[in-house]
Amino acid sequence: MTTKKLITLAAAAAVLGGLAYMSSNAKKLKTPALAGKPVLKTLDLEAVQRIEVSDNGQKGLTLESTDAGWVVSSLFGYPADITKIRENLLALADLKIGQVAKGKKLGDARLVDLQDAAGKSLATLRLGEMKMREATGQMAMYGGGAYPDGRYVATEGDAVYLVKETLDAFDGDPNRWIDTQLAAVPVIQITSAEFTVEGERLTLAKNAGTWALDGLGEGEELDASKLHGIDSVLGRLSFSAVADPALTDEQLGFTTGAVFRVALTGGETYTATLGAAAGADRYFKISAAFTPEDIPVEPAEGEDPNPAVRASKLSRNAKIAEMVNDFNAIAGKWVYLIPAYTADAMTKRRADVVKPKEPPKPEEEAPGSE
Repeated sequence: MTTKKLITLAAAAAVLGGLAYMSSNAKKLKTPALAGKPVLKTLDLEAVQRIEVSDNGQKGLTLESTDAGWVVSSLFGYPADITKIRENLLALADLKIGQVAKGKKLGDARLVDLQDAAGKSLATLRLGEMKMREATGQMAMYGGGAYPDGRYVATEGDAVYLVKETLDAFDGDPNRWIDTQLAAVPVIQITSAEFTVEGERLTLAKNAGTWALDGLGEGEELDASKLHGIDSVLGRLSFSAVADPALTDEQLGFTTGAVFRVALTGGETYTATLGAAAGADRYFKISAAFTPEDIPVEPAEGEDPNPAVRASKLSRNAKIAEMVNDFNAIAGKWVYLIPAYTADAMTKRRADVVKPKEPPKPEEEAPGSE
């Protein structure tokens, strides 16, 4: 082959290579990268009125918007936490593609179906397994194992994407969608605690932050170590689960259950009833009552006649009454399960908190005395 022909062929190859490179670049320009694009492209959050999560066609978690607000239908219609509804729906709306997982198959994925008020599907998302990352640095040094660092998801078709969010609220646990804190009774306002266990009643009074019991014998005293937690048990009380409303008081163990009651300085009273054990938990119900401060039309002799003081008292009564009504509107309607160790602080007998008084220690002689 002559040198002239070789030069011609080389030039032709260069031209073809250049055309191929330009064609490749043109395709790249016409097909923008998917990274950073929304997973659910046309999701209208305002239209979402129902959320269904199912595994292998079996419905699990279901939430829906009702006239009374969002509820967890699969949890007997218990009120959902609107903040958590908003947070999780926004997480779906803001879900961005991290990368395309080529060749990845989700298999038996969990299906999240977002529906409108008529039950029409607005968007669906299939959830695969979590992407795990091995611990490094100090986390690995102190025994930290692998941790979730994203999740594989898919919409229509076979394309699977990796996103940075774990979306674990959609894994079926209804407690992730409700407020599990049941009561927040201010400890500093408690004036008394009453326990009734199998007909035996024990009443403790609180004075200047110290518990006292009337009727102690000369050789008896309160065991301070057994009083710990009595006043704080309702301070931040959370439940484990909601009981089936179809269960009767007899099935729940309330007919022979214990009763725990605390009174507050403002006139509120919280009464809890503890039922039978259910595994590591115990059935529990609670309600509140309020006795408002009596404010006569005319101030009594020696009482401050200032109208502003009376108005303040009336306003305080109204606020506490509203708070108690709001508490009973939710907590007072349901039966819960609370940890058995929490229930233990509400089921005290006299023998549990009273001990023999320790004899005084003999005085030690001063050094050098005879």
